[in-house]
Amino acid sequence: MNETLNNMSKTPLGSVIATVLRMIGIALGLALMVISIPLALITPFIPIGLPLFILGAIMLAGSSARGHRIITGFLKRHPGIWQRVKSVFGEKDDDPDDGPSTRQA
Repeated sequence: MNETLNNMSKTPLGSVIATVLRMIGIALGLALMVISIPLALITPFIPIGLPLFILGAIMLAGSSARGHRIITGFLKRHPGIWQRVKSVFGEKDDDPDDGPSTRQA
């Protein structure tokens, strides 16, 4: 999303549209995160709040540089969560020594 918005911001009208889209993304991301907290408390056995919170965090990270820094900083401080996030988005491990191809039978 950011590459498209950066290309749009080269013209005056494009920069206005890019700014409005970023503001909508930030507002929607924050709204989803705020809505997810009561849902997580009200329905603990039906996990509705956690997916909404994750979706809101992804929208916020994609729309806001500050939000992106906060979320990536949190993920770097918690490597277990970072590994899960990388596997969800299809990234391979950075360390080739952990792979099954290096094990000897």
